[in-house]
Amino acid sequence: MASILALDLGSTQLKLLLLDENARVTYVGTQGYPTQTPCAGRLEQRPADWLAALGRGMEELRARRGTQDIAAVSFSGHMSGVVLLDADGQVLHPCIMLSDSRSVEECAALRQRAGALIRLHTGNPVINAFSLPKLLWLQRREPALWRRTAVWLSPKDYLRFCLTGRLVTDYTDAYNSLCIAPDTASWCGEIIAAAGLEAEKFPPVLAPHSLAGAVTAQAARLYGLQEGTPVYAGGADMACGAVGMGLYEQGDSALTLGTCATFLAPVRGADDACFGQVTFHLHATPGLLYALGSHFNGGLAVNWLTRILSERESLDFSMMDALSEAARQVPPGSGGVLTLPFLAGSGSPYFDASDRQTVLGASAATTRAELFRSQLEGITLNLAQTQQVFNRLVDGGLRRVLLGGGGSKISVWPQMIADVFGTRIDLAANTDASAVGAAILGGVGAGLFPDAPSAARQCLTVRRTLAADAAAHTAYRALAQRYAQAYALVRAYYADAPR
Repeated sequence: MASILALDLGSTQLKLLLLDENARVTYVGTQGYPTQTPCAGRLEQRPADWLAALGRGMEELRARRGTQDIAAVSFSGHMSGVVLLDADGQVLHPCIMLSDSRSVEECAALRQRAGALIRLHTGNPVINAFSLPKLLWLQRREPALWRRTAVWLSPKDYLRFCLTGRLVTDYTDAYNSLCIAPDTASWCGEIIAAAGLEAEKFPPVLAPHSLAGAVTAQAARLYGLQEGTPVYAGGADMACGAVGMGLYEQGDSALTLGTCATFLAPVRGADDACFGQVTFHLHATPGLLYALGSHFNGGLAVNWLTRILSERESLDFSMMDALSEAARQVPPGSGGVLTLPFLAGSGSPYFDASDRQTVLGASAATTRAELFRSQLEGITLNLAQTQQVFNRLVDGGLRRVLLGGGGSKISVWPQMIADVFGTRIDLAANTDASAVGAAILGGVGAGLFPDAPSAARQCLTVRRTLAADAAAHTAYRALAQRYAQAYALVRAYYADAPR
């Protein structure tokens, strides 16, 4: 039976996943790689480490089940990274990662030169999280390297280049550069020129299910694939995740509780009324976008408090389980404790790097369980603010939220999210949505699946559905108002606080 190999290049590990022609996952393997932090605000990875992970992963795959049935290869990858290549295909600089914040000055200059144009075409603000400011930083700070640059690629596009020898991208990853026009899904020459970059350094753009090349003889020898195996473009990790989670209809959404919490929903287009509160990205389905709420303090804030309360430097998951069970006995409102959980600044809908963790209403009688529940409530109330943005973007509002990620295993949290949101919550059994989505796109391109939505329905399993408790939802609606008031007061303090 034919299988599609999905290579999901995440921010910490490469995932190798096989999906057969009946849309069943038959293999998952992972290989990690490091992230370098040469100084504060800089996050980089070495593309050579990705290739080493691919080599180890393919060796393990061959040993565990073989590769003879692989009929196609497809890709998913972390968004907004930048890889520079010279005319010989050699890497000129480590990959600058999405969370890298070195390009603050370039963002300010770009807003002056092209901010209005970028807003008009993409619906997005100029912020560090997109590729274009990173490219401008390299052009300005590394001019010799920039002159030698023949092309820049997103991370997963570099991995594909090493298998096929072809320099291409797809429109879901390209959109994260701020240089793609959504109506044409092609490079916007007006934005590129306004930014002061050379259009010839931008690779050709394909659809995610398009054929992007074939495995070369050299790659076949290195990685144990069959020479000539078709290779498909794939997409950005969030776009592939939307495919893997079956998010095609307005009213559906997905919330992933990882170190950061990501909240996405399909929309028909960007809405200027929501500018700067969420970002907009091209869906793998033509004519569809998805809105993305990025919350930098999901599992990060939960893990931090668990370490504080356990008085241990390393994360104690048994302590987290105990705190979660104790928090289950605490009523909504956490005994009057209100937490603004912004350890790493705030993301959606504020995007203010100066915001910090703040605990209000604690007393000598406050318990660990109340502190833990308040931390979860603070994160959830912040997520609910993005839910309200989505409700304005989607006709009829959100009908359901597909919940996944490691945080969904914290026993008290899923029901809390249902109670705060007042919306149906489906707990996803599949934790490999981006890799599955990439495999589905490759399978559609190879003719193994008739279309992506039907394949996604075959893959998706919901392990439990939760409904909101009416009394708890009423209590949280009142708490949400207090949360917004508290944030307004605290934000004014942090705006002028010394760094």
